[in-house]
Amino acid sequence: MDAQPDQLSGVRATLLYTLYYRALDQRSAAPIVGDAWAAGVLDRIGRANRRAVRTAKLGSSGRFPPLLRARRLDDWTQDFLDLHPDGSVVQLGCGLDSRAFRLDVPETVNWYDLDFPDVIELRRQVYPARAGYRLIGSSASDPGWLAEIPADRPTLILAEGVLPYLAPDDVRRLTTELTDRLTSGELIFDGVAGPTARMTRLFRWTLGDPHELERWNPRLTLLDVVAVIHDFDRIPNRGYRTQFRLLSRFRTMRDSLRLVRYRF
Repeated sequence: MDAQPDQLSGVRATLLYTLYYRALDQRSAAPIVGDAWAAGVLDRIGRANRRAVRTAKLGSSGRFPPLLRARRLDDWTQDFLDLHPDGSVVQLGCGLDSRAFRLDVPETVNWYDLDFPDVIELRRQVYPARAGYRLIGSSASDPGWLAEIPADRPTLILAEGVLPYLAPDDVRRLTTELTDRLTSGELIFDGVAGPTARMTRLFRWTLGDPHELERWNPRLTLLDVVAVIHDFDRIPNRGYRTQFRLLSRFRTMRDSLRLVRYRF
């Protein structure tokens, strides 16, 4: 009998929210992300986490920003894979995301999914092993995991829903350690603006001027800055699509949640 996942609690339970949103998205007529794994993983995890799933269902009206974020990051990741079929991808705070399986990942790519050890153990129960795919149980802010990543390959560092929860000094140290260790690659992540962070009080690091990271670290070059809601035309529901179109006209709303991409 397969091992059953333990009940998730606290912040770990929020892993189910985006998983539920992707499962819901997959059932729509025009999925934004197209995650064929989500429903099956949710079915297994949800049996032990009914309360978290109920919370996700109650908040499902807010599913579109996380879905739009995931799709844009999927597209940027696929761009990197197409350009560097011999590269590496490191996904920080991978949670229960299926990106390593839903994208077209060349067999020559080394893919590393990193999260806290208990989350990684949970992933082992719901996702298969595969050549070139490795799991690392570690905090993203612990520099020890970098020793496991080859330094001589172009490397994509992907952090979805991770950096805003770190202290500013940890973000600065992490970005510096990445570029000191790795020869070349890209860094992509989502950032939260100051006003949004102050309203929620959940976030520790905020993204003001994206060029600030270039001043921290001369090896980083900003390539793209995109509002999370920029791709609102992908929303299949007409009412929500109209709502996000209106919101996108206001700079404060556009800049509250952004996706950035850097080259190093």
